[in-house]
Amino acid sequence: MKTNPPSGSESSIADLRHADEAELIDMLEKAEQKHGFIPREISDEIARLLEVKLERLRRIQGKLDTTIRRDVQQHVAHWRNEEGNLIMILHAIQNQHGYIPREVAMELSRELGVKLARIYEVITFYHYFKLQPPGAHNVTVCNGTACYLKGSGDLINELRTQLGIAEGQTTPDRQIHFETVRCIGCCGMAPAMVVDGKTCGHVKTSDVAGHLANLRAKKETAA
Repeated sequence: MKTNPPSGSESSIADLRHADEAELIDMLEKAEQKHGFIPREISDEIARLLEVKLERLRRIQGKLDTTIRRDVQQHVAHWRNEEGNLIMILHAIQNQHGYIPREVAMELSRELGVKLARIYEVITFYHYFKLQPPGAHNVTVCNGTACYLKGSGDLINELRTQLGIAEGQTTPDRQIHFETVRCIGCCGMAPAMVVDGKTCGHVKTSDVAGHLANLRAKKETAA
């Protein structure tokens, strides 16, 4: 028996089941432009599909929440009876994640019964703690007295220009984190900077581009 092909509306609804978010938005805009409104059958189907997607996301979030809760409980249990345990726990969290994720800080607040504002007071007081994910590579300029007198300010300005970020920030592609410190103990090598753990001395502004090129080459090699 010969079957009729689906109508335009039925075909559109069938397409919805295989569309991603961008395609759904595009379909909605085209339907609205064509009809002046979004047909009920299309809006109902999209609402159903969105609920399915949201339910999947809720399950994923639930698994993440469980993992976060378990990790925080383990850190708290390890340091619970130690004086100044909040700092120790924050160190453990940063060692695990590379920074202090907000959702982890919120879980820590609940677990310890400490206000979230108090946890952020500690995080922001100690410059060691980071609130943003670290970059794949790190560039640190020493800005201690010896390095400052030898031109570390010029290195900082050069890095700001070439990376397009300020100290304490990470490039948008999360590849390079740039920061300054008071002293790295290498005053005889002033001005000095540390690139991925390697100390570089007597650095000139003309050297900065080469160091950054080496870091980016690491990314290309890894890819």
